[in-house]
Amino acid sequence: MKKALAIMITVLMVCSMVFAGGSKEANPEDLTLRMLWWGGDTRHTPTLAALDKYTERTGISVEGEYAGWDGYYQRIVTQLAGGTAPDLIQIDQPWFNELCSRGDVFAEIDPSIVDTSTFDKAFLDGYCTYEGKLMALPTGVNVNTLVIDKNMLADAGIDPEIQWTWENLISEGKKIHEKDPSKYLLAATPDHVRFWFEVLMAQIAGGVVGPDKELLFTADQAEQAFNYIQALYDNGIIPPYSQTSLFYQRLNEDPNWINGKYAACWSWVSSMDKDIGQRDMETTQFPVMENAVDTGVLMRPSQLYVVASNSASVTESLKLLEYMVNDEEAAAILGTARGIPSSSKALKVLEDANVLSELTVTATNEGIAQAGKPQSTWQMNSEVIDTMQQVIDEFGYGRTTAREAAESMVTSLESTLSRL
Repeated sequence: MKKALAIMITVLMVCSMVFAGGSKEANPEDLTLRMLWWGGDTRHTPTLAALDKYTERTGISVEGEYAGWDGYYQRIVTQLAGGTAPDLIQIDQPWFNELCSRGDVFAEIDPSIVDTSTFDKAFLDGYCTYEGKLMALPTGVNVNTLVIDKNMLADAGIDPEIQWTWENLISEGKKIHEKDPSKYLLAATPDHVRFWFEVLMAQIAGGVVGPDKELLFTADQAEQAFNYIQALYDNGIIPPYSQTSLFYQRLNEDPNWINGKYAACWSWVSSMDKDIGQRDMETTQFPVMENAVDTGVLMRPSQLYVVASNSASVTESLKLLEYMVNDEEAAAILGTARGIPSSSKALKVLEDANVLSELTVTATNEGIAQAGKPQSTWQMNSEVIDTMQQVIDEFGYGRTTAREAAESMVTSLESTLSRL
């Protein structure tokens, strides 16, 4: 009996020490949370300022961990696998299902902590829910836009208000290169070429990969798209692949773009300011072929916020998430660093302050008006994207013909999809 009593006292003492020592949930003032995101200075600076304000208000320190795009996805995968992921993480929406499928890596969003009523429910259901659970929140609304230097058009004798079609992109666009061989209508880094391929396939066939992991196009349809892209090269509408290959996903660093050698580029509204830089540009809508199956123009979250399931404090991390998406002071500091906010509360702050640029509003409205169906989870899969890019690289460098590239796209994607 005495032995049993001694054991019971020992257990109670251990429990008392554990709880007296205090979990981080119970003593949030002792916490240091970590937040990870990618971007440039236009995103880093306001985000760090907002986190400093949060620390002033709550006493909870938040360490900002930020980086460029290159290697970001692999960094997250490594950290999640090793249990070292930051508490609050910015991810790209196409990665969401892939990362969620790795197991219990993200915490479910608790509506008693985070006000989810400020978001469009259909938007959350379509982009932030995994297996019926809300696992993320959007940072903002993001749409495709075509940004264009209308002064360059006018200088080449092109009507600045032209309504673009696939035909006049070539018939009119080649005037720029004919006048000055160092200039082109469209910027086209390798990822841009892949984007144009996906848009063409959406309009020709409805997309690349469907929701049931099936290819949506035939080799003949892919050849049609590659023939058109070849015509863009042949007519001087886009620069040679070898000229742009060093700037994959880094158009804003291409000196030819910075120095006004390319008149237009596709962009996401959330990164439009970074892409434009100091250039004076406007936005316009994408060409859509007659009888198109879909426009190929995308509307989706700018990025997603997720909370790591092994966070030092899931509760406090969710409170930080609530601050980042819904707090009025945070909204004023963050502005459009991640696009136009998708939270109605944050959006109202920017509208009332009249800080939304006319260009941003116009581009967003144009994109929403043209938006087609969301891409399937399989089409957004990183391995599928890499496979498409590899085929396009071979074609861009002139190592394959349009027909060969089309057949390779079919067989390569089928092989990749069979492994997923």
